Amino acid sequence: LPSTKIDHDHCSTAQHSTAMLQIDHLESIGFKVWVPPKPSTNDDTGLPEYEIIGTDGQICQIPLAPQQAVTCDSGAMCYTSTDVKMEARFLGFFKTLGRLAGGGSLMSITYTNEGDEMGYVAMTPNIPGVVVPIDMREYPKLLCSRDSFLCSLGTGEDTVVGMGFNPGSSIAACCCGGEDLIMQEVKDGTMCFMVGMGTVITKTLEDGEEIVVDGNSVLCMTAGTGFDVRKTADLCSMAMCCGGEGLFNTVLRGPGTIWMESFSVGKLRALFPPKPANEPTDGTEGEDGEDGGGDEGGGEDFDFGGGDE
Repeated sequence: LPSTKIDHDHCSTAQHSTAMLQIDHLESIGFKVWVPPKPSTNDDTGLPEYEIIGTDGQICQIPLAPQQAVTCDSGAMCYTSTDVKMEARFLGFFKTLGRLAGGGSLMSITYTNEGDEMGYVAMTPNIPGVVVPIDMREYPKLLCSRDSFLCSLGTGEDTVVGMGFNPGSSIAACCCGGEDLIMQEVKDGTMCFMVGMGTVITKTLEDGEEIVVDGNSVLCMTAGTGFDVRKTADLCSMAMCCGGEGLFNTVLRGPGTIWMESFSVGKLRALFPPKPANEPTDGTEGEDGEDGGGDEGGGEDFDFGGGDE
């Protein structure tokens, strides 16, 4: 048979053209596929404010001039230069209470470059997600899903991470909109970095414009965005019972900007439900062995569909 030669350049060009058509179509209806924006350059150092490394489970590396600081939640640091020192700060009773209620850590962790030369610190999410930088000078106040905050430039006084109440316009929206009654609130500062999962997409809603979304798909939104719910289908219909969307979908109303993610932490947790309590037995070793090894054999820890075998 004659050999077949694949024109890789032609394939790449065709794929690129298809991708551009898809992006153009999304933008024509008001959506934008989120891509990390080009970071601005620090006037003092000439270096970018941050660098995002990797594709999934990313690293956010931030250059630090002398005495410059970065604030994060506990456990977010991946690596630092030798002159960067960590400090755990208690920001007062009410600020700490708000931070905990919003899903943050007890202490505000600050990494400061105490040397005389340029340093760096790198932060990474504790879930397999992507880093989403948001310029707080453009969006000074955000309402986010719990545990979304990763880090921010400056100290804990520059960018305030606390709690905000669910903006639902009804009891049904607060209880069934896919968000907790208390959400994470991030405000002020220059740059903050959130954690999203899957593909992140943004949409700016005009005044009065609405969009229906799955409640688990909202990463964050600007303050003032309307939040409500509506029935997924007629009551007691097959669509409501078997559609997989539950009783309600979330309705977001402009003006405001929203960030949505294709695979949220809630969906990830649903894949690993809590282990059910062990059924009581009479405690005899023989029956434990017949049931698959008991606690010592680990037969009850995982079920791979083996059944009685």
